[in-house]
Amino acid sequence: MWTELLDAATPALVALIGAVLTFIINRAAGAFEAATGMAIERDARDALHSALKSGVEAALRDGPNAGLEVIKAQAVMHAKESVPDAIRILVPGDGVLDRLAVRYYREAMERIAVGVPA
Repeated sequence: MWTELLDAATPALVALIGAVLTFIINRAAGAFEAATGMAIERDARDALHSALKSGVEAALRDGPNAGLEVIKAQAVMHAKESVPDAIRILVPGDGVLDRLAVRYYREAMERIAVGVPA
């Protein structure tokens, strides 16, 4: 009697265990994908900021008196050439790279104690 009952219930138990395992694996895969996606985005953001900073620094070394617009353009060009994958991943909106370049320009100028007009 118990054997017959167990034989009848086995397919249902296997299906239930399979469904539970599928759910657990899908949740784990989703968590892993979210974690790695955030890490990729963080790395891209760090690379972009670093490229803009180094672009500003390089432009200032070439000619600190060139003016904000020239230095900003050189920094943005440097970032686009050096970290195109980061830009592709982050898809910065209109003016974002310009504003970041201006921020790093201002920081660099403050560091060398040169005032920057607002």
